[in-house]
Amino acid sequence: MAETRTSFAEAIEWLEMPVDGLGGRTLGRVAGIHLDAEDGEPCWLLIKLGPLAGSTAIPIEHAAEAAERVWIAYDRDSVYEAPRFKPDESLSASQELELAAHWGIGEGRGRAAEVADRDSDEVSAVPAEIPD
Repeated sequence: MAETRTSFAEAIEWLEMPVDGLGGRTLGRVAGIHLDAEDGEPCWLLIKLGPLAGSTAIPIEHAAEAAERVWIAYDRDSVYEAPRFKPDESLSASQELELAAHWGIGEGRGRAAEVADRDSDEVSAVPAEIPD
């Protein structure tokens, strides 16, 4: 089965939308998109969890938009236990592997496979520049 990728144009439309997890509970809002530093494809969706909780990233392929909301198949605890990042912060390969492990993306699969051969300190995902 071929993996369907969310395009940058689609992901841009998700900015500021509420993010709902399992049970229909709102977990935060879409705060940004990170792109692969090499090919510019969207790879992470940043979720602002709240004014004090900060932001985390989920694999963009694990999110879907419907009814003017973004839906993810994770519960509140999983999201709030995820590594935290600032929406304007680039991610290194090691940070991405940490995120992939948190979200259950095993070695040799998905984003973990895409960054596995990069240097651990190498910037592998960058914040998208959002057009006005």
